[in-house]
Amino acid sequence: MITGSRKLPLQHITIRVPWHDGGWNGRVCSAPSANTACLALTRIAAGKRADQDDHAGLMFEDLQSSVMPPCIDERVSFMANHDLILRKQHPYKISSPETHGHFGETTLRLEAFSAACIPFGWMLKSNVEGDEEAGLKGKAGALRLAYEHEREPELSFETGWVQDKTNQLIMLDTFFGALKPEESLCFFYAKKTPLSESSGRVIIGAARVKGVGNHTEYAYDGPGQLEGVLWERCVRHSLRPDGADGFLMPYYDVQAAAAASPEIDVEKCVAFAPDDQFESFSYGAEHLDHDGAIASLLSCAAAIRACAQVIEIDVSGVLAWIDREIARLWTTRGVHPGLGSALTAFGLEHGTLLAHEIVRAGSKDGEVFDAFSFIDAFATSPGSFPQAEVYGFGSSYRQKWMGLAKSRRQLLDLVARCSLSVEQATRAYQPSQRTFSQATSDAEILGNPYLLFERDEGAADPIKFATIDRGIFPPGAVREVAPLAPGIGMSDGIDRRRVRALVTYLLEGAVQTEGHTLLPRSWVVRRALEATLDPGCAVDEDVLDMAASYLAETLEAAKTSEGESALKLRRYGVAKAAISSAVRKRVEGKKHSLSYKWRLKVNAALPEMNEGPDAATEELARQEKTAALEQLVTGRFTALVGPAGSGKTTLLKVICDLPEIAAGQVLLLAPTGKARVRLEEATGRLGEGMTLAQFLQQRQRYDGASGRYFRNPDAPREKGYRSVIVDECSMLTEDQLAALIDAIEGVDRLILVGDPRQLPPIGAGRPFVDICRHLAPDQAVPIFPKVAPGYAELTVIGRQRGQDRGDVLLARQFSGEPLDAGADEVWDALKFGNLSHVRTVRWGLPSELEPALARELVRGLGLTDGADQKGFELSIGGSEWEGHVLFWPRRAGAKVGGAAASSHDWQILSPVRAGLSGVEAVNLVVQRRFRSKVRERAQSKGAKYPKPAGPQGVLWGDKVINLRNNGRRRTYPQQERPYVANGDIGIVVGGYRTANMKFRPKDLEVEFASQPGIKFTYYASEFSGEEGTPELELAYALTVHKTQGSQFGKSFLIVPRNCRPLSRELLYTAITRHREELVVLHEDELGTLRRYSDPSASEIARRMTDLFSDPGPVQVTTSSGPRFLDRHLVHRTSRGEFVQSKSELAIAEKLHAMGVPYVYEKPIVLGGTMRWPDFTIADDESGITYYWEHLGMLSDPQYVKRWEKKRAAYLAAGIRPIEEKSGGDVLVETRELPGAGLDMGEVERLVKLIRG
Repeated sequence: MITGSRKLPLQHITIRVPWHDGGWNGRVCSAPSANTACLALTRIAAGKRADQDDHAGLMFEDLQSSVMPPCIDERVSFMANHDLILRKQHPYKISSPETHGHFGETTLRLEAFSAACIPFGWMLKSNVEGDEEAGLKGKAGALRLAYEHEREPELSFETGWVQDKTNQLIMLDTFFGALKPEESLCFFYAKKTPLSESSGRVIIGAARVKGVGNHTEYAYDGPGQLEGVLWERCVRHSLRPDGADGFLMPYYDVQAAAAASPEIDVEKCVAFAPDDQFESFSYGAEHLDHDGAIASLLSCAAAIRACAQVIEIDVSGVLAWIDREIARLWTTRGVHPGLGSALTAFGLEHGTLLAHEIVRAGSKDGEVFDAFSFIDAFATSPGSFPQAEVYGFGSSYRQKWMGLAKSRRQLLDLVARCSLSVEQATRAYQPSQRTFSQATSDAEILGNPYLLFERDEGAADPIKFATIDRGIFPPGAVREVAPLAPGIGMSDGIDRRRVRALVTYLLEGAVQTEGHTLLPRSWVVRRALEATLDPGCAVDEDVLDMAASYLAETLEAAKTSEGESALKLRRYGVAKAAISSAVRKRVEGKKHSLSYKWRLKVNAALPEMNEGPDAATEELARQEKTAALEQLVTGRFTALVGPAGSGKTTLLKVICDLPEIAAGQVLLLAPTGKARVRLEEATGRLGEGMTLAQFLQQRQRYDGASGRYFRNPDAPREKGYRSVIVDECSMLTEDQLAALIDAIEGVDRLILVGDPRQLPPIGAGRPFVDICRHLAPDQAVPIFPKVAPGYAELTVIGRQRGQDRGDVLLARQFSGEPLDAGADEVWDALKFGNLSHVRTVRWGLPSELEPALARELVRGLGLTDGADQKGFELSIGGSEWEGHVLFWPRRAGAKVGGAAASSHDWQILSPVRAGLSGVEAVNLVVQRRFRSKVRERAQSKGAKYPKPAGPQGVLWGDKVINLRNNGRRRTYPQQERPYVANGDIGIVVGGYRTANMKFRPKDLEVEFASQPGIKFTYYASEFSGEEGTPELELAYALTVHKTQGSQFGKSFLIVPRNCRPLSRELLYTAITRHREELVVLHEDELGTLRRYSDPSASEIARRMTDLFSDPGPVQVTTSSGPRFLDRHLVHRTSRGEFVQSKSELAIAEKLHAMGVPYVYEKPIVLGGTMRWPDFTIADDESGITYYWEHLGMLSDPQYVKRWEKKRAAYLAAGIRPIEEKSGGDVLVETRELPGAGLDMGEVERLVKLIRG
């Protein structure tokens, strides 16, 4: 090791590898173009070739260097059984020949079964040097290395990487010097895989480190001032195909099984890196401490057991290896894995470094090391460890240590037993630094160490349950050496403190990943038993009963509609009380006395009515708008519901323009920036709206660092608005709505606007759905208009979109609403291309998607051909000037124009991010096809705009999306309160080098559609580094979730086969994003879409919430496997079938009760068209088949028209009404009566006629 580096105690290493489809075996992928997961790595995304499939399956050693795929530099060959030779060029040789031109081609030998590791986090200057102004200490200072900033050369360009050779060796030697052959483990992981949509790191395999190669100095073509070394060092490992000393996860076998059986949930078989080890699984290669290694192995063991449930595999050998290593790691880990952070929290500037020295000096192989006993010894006898003085542990600190009160020493010991960060340890140990959800004393923490987890949820880096659990439950060897003090330690795995913390952890996970705000106790038990813990926590009903009173201190009891006990987090009990109370009191409260001729107000806001075929429909639309307007104005609370085009925003403008309401001020809110702009435009109040995050952050109820919304009764409330309107409320979580209600006061009317048929929010609950269900008129008794206290629903689509447009009819199939009897005509029309405003295109093979999409973009955007880059750039907001396309923001004072104004003219949608059909791959495909000329110029030295930025290579003129709420970006013109919201879409309009600029711009400037004329700066540094997470991504293709709240001219929807995220609500949301045309690019048969119209495909019904009523979980079997639904959100017969409405349910139950066998929605061909009668009843004795159609309420002229067409087809097929005794097949019709619903007496009469 070079002088000035430091020998650190033993560490393990994480090694990032790209996803590979053939076992990382030294060959090119068998289908390179189909592997899109590897594109998450910048070097691969930038260097993957268009002709990559020409080399599929070839050995890397047989390839010329000119066609070597970029993944070879990303350790893709770590399982190769032979050496490989790589020839490396310094990355700055070409771009900066004056400083690096003398660096020559350098040979790097990759040994068999090794990985060339680069610890990028240790070579990043900001990490190494820290930031003195921000109070952040770098690695060099924290470890007191001989790194010197002054040695770094002055270059003609900016770089964030360490450049001096000596500095490089100091950092690299220190990093690799902590790896000990045979004792250090290596964990291979991937940043992205086709196995999961999650952003978590996926562990690929684990093994033992066998050796570390020496550094390689660059070759030089001639003399030069600078010298350097290759950052790669080969780490040899013990992993072999036979799995004798390590293992690869059996992901390929799981993928194959899932392809044959789509009901397999692949994600359950994935070993994710532990939540509290994200930084350790970053930067290409990084240290992993013993605690992290134990947690990682436990994650692998749980995933391997899950794999064994779906594939035939012998896992005994792998599990035995994991068990042996965990046992060894516990001994090596010692008593205090968090010693460095604890000593820093204690007050020592170099606590981490001192901890390294203590472990190095005091630990012995094969023995559990008690660091506190060691410190006691040298605190009493300083001469036994003189190094302590060097690292700041002088006489004053010795005195402080020896004088610690018993409780303070116990707390410091507890903190050191948990592998916490310095910031977490400081919050835990120093009372003045605690930012817990409630005041917490030392005594309380010692009485229940899990409070460190339970009360830290508001932090940007909250302390994890598993971190505390490992500290409290080490194995017997550790407990024998240094047992926790009585009252702190726990005698068994079901201590009530642990049980409560585990249940809290499970409930938090259910909120974040599934949207549940409560879990039935039986679910809690099952999930507790499945939790990755050592020792396990054997929770059962008896244990929950035993701990009931203790659980009740922080959790709330709930129940299902069947009476089963359930549990929920306290904050959702508070949210339920706040939301339900506000809604109930406002709905039941005193109405406002405002009175207008409401119909005249509606007529004035709409074009003049004309006589014609649509006049009757238009009259219905105005009737319901009139009733809705009165409710909105006079009510204290109203949920305004309706699909796109039904006229919701028309009514909002009428309300905002009423003098009495305008005088009291109107607050306009929306979850996203684009939805805010649409609301402002619709109401004529540009610039007056806010996103919910903006509003709540100003009122201390939103934390941008953690993204958390919360109630804060102690903070000031907003009292300046008498009316509050919130749009796109289907996106609101219970946290957001509860925080909003807590933040406002003196409000006369609260109006929540949205479409509850869309996707539920990402997060807790589905409050808008629950509110609508609570307030809506009973479906069993049809009324028109659908207006009730607190509720107004618009059902008639306006003339502009058209009530009978094909896309509107298709969307209704996925709305979950009762459909008219003739609505099933949509499926054959879709199949044969006869559905207006909808176009369908089949792609049968993955390789067919790109050309199919390109053809549709050419057609839909009016391009000349697939190479028409100029036409494409004009379609996204470019302006033609002297034969070139330029991208400019809107000019100051202009009302129109600007590149971003066209950003919503068209949009590609996909349900997923990963895979060839996911947005990550599609974005790169579109950019490479239609922006390749700009990319070529951007990569040249004379370009006028920035280089490609980030992993995706974002270019000047690209369509992009902002990924995080941010109120601190630089803007031009300068804004007093600059704010860009998560989900805002715009165009990169800068930088662009103009005549008065000396240098080429480095930073990107974006004009967003939500804020025309304003350029937001995204610094080049945000896109640099191996683990940069830029807040900007390409947006040619977006997930359906990301487009919620937006409208586009044309939509291109990609629908892959066997896609788990597909749901009824996702398709409904996707199909309602466009105004002009929808193009569906489908991999499977079009008919398979129909299964997602079934109630069992509902995402909303999967959520368990109890805002107004208790949930009723019922397990059902679907094409994606078994799942639980809330029985109150679906209509399920006693035979287990799902039907569309309460009336159909009533008919089905009557048929069943009276012994008449039936088939629900059995297809029949009528007049050459496939139709689906509600019930088909075949009478074997008479040979007569009865087709029962329930017509619902025939008040809509278009409904009547469609039914008459279908009825005529029945008659033409010889199927006569039941009243006509023809001797042939029979048509049975039932209707609903306004205000009365279905006549069950008539149903019984008809059943008797059928039965005979």
